[in-house]
Amino acid sequence: MQVTGLIYDIERFAIHDGPGIRTLVFMKGCPLRCVWCSSPHTQQAVPEILYSERECERCGRCVEACPVGAITLSQQDGVTIDRDRCDACGECVEACPYGAQELAGRCVTPEELFRQVERDSAFYRRSDGGVTVGGGEPVVQHEFVSELLSLCRKRHIHTAIETCGCVPWERMERLLENLDLVYIDIKHMDAEEHKKLTGVSNKGILENAKRTAERRPVIIRVPAVPGLNDSDENVLATARFVAELGDNARRIELLPYHRLGVEMYRRLGREYSLGNVEPPDEEHLQYLREIAESSGIDVQIGG
Repeated sequence: MQVTGLIYDIERFAIHDGPGIRTLVFMKGCPLRCVWCSSPHTQQAVPEILYSERECERCGRCVEACPVGAITLSQQDGVTIDRDRCDACGECVEACPYGAQELAGRCVTPEELFRQVERDSAFYRRSDGGVTVGGGEPVVQHEFVSELLSLCRKRHIHTAIETCGCVPWERMERLLENLDLVYIDIKHMDAEEHKKLTGVSNKGILENAKRTAERRPVIIRVPAVPGLNDSDENVLATARFVAELGDNARRIELLPYHRLGVEMYRRLGREYSLGNVEPPDEEHLQYLREIAESSGIDVQIGG
């Protein structure tokens, strides 16, 4: 049976997700529900319809095209999508002449995706770049990602993944066979706080980080979200944990909280719970960096 993967997008010429010039693949599906998530359209491991009210002219063509009656149009509310009824068939996307509807998620085979990323192989060679698989959570679709990484390694293309670490170890271990670099997110060092913020405990994540660092170079990414995980105590505890991972722990990357994903929540018909949280300023980020560096680990602001 042919393995297929559900992806959202492919970003070419990425420069913040591994060494050199890279192609970044966004997979669909994630076991976490981080309250600050900027990519809600990659959480579900199924296709979804994204609707942009700004682009919509309220022509009603999407309503007519929907075979299951999931879309309604009213003068007061405009276009409304019943997400429980919608099966993401894409008929509304085809019918909309204004680009107000987008289908988030398409199936590809590892070979099809590899042919796309291989087009930039000349840039990989010149810049010591490669392919990075992110998401969502790439290990959710481990069979597909494993085959894609294997194809890359056979062509001597540098490979990396960005993982939340909340995955079965045996799946992660299999991917490590074809990985040169692993980015692992650590959202919070306290298990209960981690569960409040993401929906899951961090116990398995921390254990997977330790195991991964025994086998491959790792970069730990920490989202700096004001009032949630940017306390002195949490930043220092994270840095001390990373310092104990050994020589394969290359650095910590402090990722400043941003609001770039708010529009995606609107397009999914969902509310964003951190609407009043402002991004941290440069002075605060430098302060957090100094705290983390006191543990003896290299720290970088941003990816």
